[in-house]
Amino acid sequence: MQTEQYRLMARGRLAACRQTIEGVESMAASAPNWAPSIPLQAECRAALEMIDRLEQRLDRKLIVTIVGPTGSGKSTLLNALAGSDELSPTGIDRPTTRQIVVFCRQKTDVDELLGEVDPGQVTIRLHSKGSGLQHVVLVDSPDMDSTESAQYRPLLEKTIRASDVLICVLNGENPKRRDAIAYLKPFVDHYPGSLLYVALNRCDRLPADELRQHILPDLQHHLQRSWQSPVRAVLCISARGHLSDPSWPPDEQPLHEIDDFPKLRAAILDNLDQSGRLVDARIERAEHLAGLVRTSADSRAQEVKVQLQAVRSEIEQMEAGARLAAMQAMQASLGELRTGMQAMFYQNLAGRWWGPVGWLVGLWARFLMAGAGALAVLRFGNPALQLWGLVSSLLRRRKTRAAVEEAVVGGDWQPALLKYRLAVQQKWPQISDRLTAAGFLPAVRSFSTVVPEQGPFARRLSSSWRSALETVMDRRAAALSGFLLQLLFNLPTLALMTLFGYRSVEGFLLNRVLPSGYFLHASVSIALVWLLSFVLLQVVVRFGSGKGLFKKAFDSLLKDLDGAEGLLPSTSIREEIETVLRLADMR
Repeated sequence: MQTEQYRLMARGRLAACRQTIEGVESMAASAPNWAPSIPLQAECRAALEMIDRLEQRLDRKLIVTIVGPTGSGKSTLLNALAGSDELSPTGIDRPTTRQIVVFCRQKTDVDELLGEVDPGQVTIRLHSKGSGLQHVVLVDSPDMDSTESAQYRPLLEKTIRASDVLICVLNGENPKRRDAIAYLKPFVDHYPGSLLYVALNRCDRLPADELRQHILPDLQHHLQRSWQSPVRAVLCISARGHLSDPSWPPDEQPLHEIDDFPKLRAAILDNLDQSGRLVDARIERAEHLAGLVRTSADSRAQEVKVQLQAVRSEIEQMEAGARLAAMQAMQASLGELRTGMQAMFYQNLAGRWWGPVGWLVGLWARFLMAGAGALAVLRFGNPALQLWGLVSSLLRRRKTRAAVEEAVVGGDWQPALLKYRLAVQQKWPQISDRLTAAGFLPAVRSFSTVVPEQGPFARRLSSSWRSALETVMDRRAAALSGFLLQLLFNLPTLALMTLFGYRSVEGFLLNRVLPSGYFLHASVSIALVWLLSFVLLQVVVRFGSGKGLFKKAFDSLLKDLDGAEGLLPSTSIREEIETVLRLADMR
């Protein structure tokens, strides 16, 4: 039960590693114009494939592979670990190992490795009664730098990819082989320190003082600089000295007894050869891969972090100036829509008002739809000009309807968008030069990659403006249509109508004849009070739906688009810069 629970926890940790790598890959993909994003995505995909293979063999035996250049003593080391002098061929011919030599307890232990390489290139040595090898498989690989290396390198690389533990064997008499160390670099990157061993073989041929004081420190420094990662330890070994028959030539007798072979053997055949290490090693490797991807992303982004922060500031300043110019053009354009907005507002009020004043509101809304001149009755001056204004409004009915429709969609947004694009276009060449210097592709110099198409954004603006305008109008109309306010404006007219109506009925019932002047006076009085109430309402409406209505609608538009920064399209490159800067903070 505990084993099953541990396996479930292990798969959970593997899933967390996979999620980390997928996150980096997604971020890199969202910055397609940043040149390092392409190799970074490739690294992520390779790491994910490795984690998939680790999960598939979560409970399988650990594959321990010995790698190294020609003459380093890989086969001798395998024979020494196995306790068999003839397990893997040794000698002066190069390459001595032309196939993969696998030392294991049973043939099924090699199934996993055979899935990666050609079975005809694998030699299996069984040792069912040997010590260790309960949870470990030992593999001797071909020389990486022999005269036939081109032929065997694909086999070697497939073997390394299928391995869980790597033992890098170097020749003590020539430990700093640049070609060998450089070749191993991309492979050792994928192994955490506990699963990577560096063995300096033939160290018995070197003077003890020179080995301790110069060769070992210098080699460790060289490896750390070449592999760009700390080397846990370099084990000095004499693999030949642990064969059952070393057959030392007379001139190659050991110069000293410094030998870490027992430590290496204990690490492989004791510490790793345990059931608990199977899962732990795979998890450790997966977490190392996830950390490797994070480090790679961070280091690539750190190189240009300061440059991109400066470029981001320049882009923000450029966008702020472009947005200001565009908003000014937009406000001027929307300001021309006030006639249509006024007609729309009265249509909204007409559906809410009741009583005598409500009838005039409805009638006035029809007049406005029939022609322009929203507040003609309030224009002081020549009555003939006011009358002509009403007549001309009727003649321009179609123009007013068009103005209402234009107010609904927000008019023509293109001039504002054009202002924005022109302002960006003036600054972009200088900024794009800095971007390419920070690792962005030359494609960013093209202005078409910076600002999105105007059409889709103009449609979004129209939709947002219509929603904002209708919302503000509904709220303002509701505020101007309260019961008490309607009662206040309708009460004088209703009171006069009630008073004159009462007297007329009273005179009729009492057979009292009322003079014609009375009815004329009553009609004029009611009409004057009625019109005065409507004119006062017009004044209230004008102050409540003039510039204030436009400003409220415009503010609501900004809120719907997440503020002024969302009002106009931001340069898409700025979003990529933000992504790269987030990658710089991965660790």
